Amino acid sequence: MFATVRAYVGHLPVGARRLLAVVCVLALAAVGYGVYVPVDHLLNKPCMRKGATAVVHHGANGECVGITDGSYVFDPTLRDAEAAIRKENRDVLDHHATNYVSIVLMLPISADKGSILSMPNALEQLQGAFTAQHYANRNNVEGITPYIQLLVGSDGYQANAWQSAVSTIVGDHSRHIAAVTGFGLSLAGTESAIKELTAHSIPAFGATLTSDNYDNIKGFVRASPSNVDNMAAALSYVESDYKRAVLVEDGNADDSYDVTLVSGFRKFSAIPGHRIVGVEPYDTSERDRDGQSAEDRRRHQTEVATRISQMTTNICAAQPAVVLFAGRGQDLGVLVHAFSNTCLDKQIRIVSGDDVTNLPDSEQLRQDLRGHVTVDYAGVAHPDEWSDSAGHDQAHAAAAAQGAQGFRIFDTAFHQLFPRGYLGDGNAMMAYDATLTATAAIRLTEQQQPQPDAVVNELGALQGAHKVLGASGPIQFTANYQTSRTGSNPVAKPIPIIRLTPQGNPRVLTVKWPDEAPPVG
Repeated sequence: MFATVRAYVGHLPVGARRLLAVVCVLALAAVGYGVYVPVDHLLNKPCMRKGATAVVHHGANGECVGITDGSYVFDPTLRDAEAAIRKENRDVLDHHATNYVSIVLMLPISADKGSILSMPNALEQLQGAFTAQHYANRNNVEGITPYIQLLVGSDGYQANAWQSAVSTIVGDHSRHIAAVTGFGLSLAGTESAIKELTAHSIPAFGATLTSDNYDNIKGFVRASPSNVDNMAAALSYVESDYKRAVLVEDGNADDSYDVTLVSGFRKFSAIPGHRIVGVEPYDTSERDRDGQSAEDRRRHQTEVATRISQMTTNICAAQPAVVLFAGRGQDLGVLVHAFSNTCLDKQIRIVSGDDVTNLPDSEQLRQDLRGHVTVDYAGVAHPDEWSDSAGHDQAHAAAAAQGAQGFRIFDTAFHQLFPRGYLGDGNAMMAYDATLTATAAIRLTEQQQPQPDAVVNELGALQGAHKVLGASGPIQFTANYQTSRTGSNPVAKPIPIIRLTPQGNPRVLTVKWPDEAPPVG
């Protein structure tokens, strides 16, 4: 065998033999120290680096992270959507080479089963963002130029590779990146990414971020309401039905979505005559930690699932009491299933936040919802929130009419591109809204290829006559980060209260509006 290897090496060019020798030395040194390092990682070979694509390995499992124009496919389920984005990008560069900018849709895309962001969610957000790009390149959105190139970005499992993804965006000006949108999850890595981008005067536009940690970050705005508003809406909906509650809370301090859900739900006890009669804690910190093997993640997931499954006995004993679930959608699914063979003689009502949309629809979930468990949540968008059945009162009729108008525009554009696309969880709607909002700010600069800081300067213009008619309602901002604590949040954003159904089509129960009067000018 060694003779064969020597013969093969002997035929290699001198340069190749030297490179192979270096690799072997590095590999042997690693083995000598008891470290396993794949040769591919020693060479830091990118997953793909070509044109507008810069995707590299990250972490112990070699996950590919970075940005692409659609040439690199982060997951097979995203292939068709990325192909459509790639084609549109090529048309933009071929016909408008000096009159375009790039918007990056950044998401924590990961095929790992422990990923909080489900792959169906990622697909829907790609489809929604592409719908905004396709629409804006053919219609007036605060002007008709510059044209939009959409880049797909991934900061990996639980956004743990944010530094690698952000450095690619910040360090290369050849792609004319004017804004970053999406972000997906309210995690520590997401918050760090946004703060790093905005520190470099690159504007950030959140789609489905709801944590209160994002209320007032200069240079950042979001299309979704905050958890403080979402939880207030959820509690106002159930307070007449329940005087008692059991709080299920995730202790993961790096997941600000969960942290702010906990603080929002604890206000249940502040409602006169109401109290929290039990608390059931669990902790996903180890499961979501960076740098661990897939085997360790599976082990930690099993530990989390075991703990959640143990909660049903105490929750059952506390009835009647609403279950306030302050955790991620994937963990909620474990609790719902745990009730499938326990506490069968009592009706269990669970209320949670918008991450319920990351609980994938499955036959198991549908079966679990056919029994004695009901799941309601405060969402960020739903296609039926503008229907007559949503119950908008007269005080909000004008804003609701604008919401219906924005949704009709989106719905027509979306279904022309994705006839079988799914809208029931609102993810596509929110990605569309965030990308359309970024486009409006870009075009308000009245420049062919504006620098990102010029776009940041237009965030406060997105109000009144320049509000964005989004699919999830009129979107406008004060963008006042000095005298307001909520400069990043949309003004008077409506919040749909939604119920999961055994048929797999979430249903709007009602729509709650924040206390402030919605401007409709």
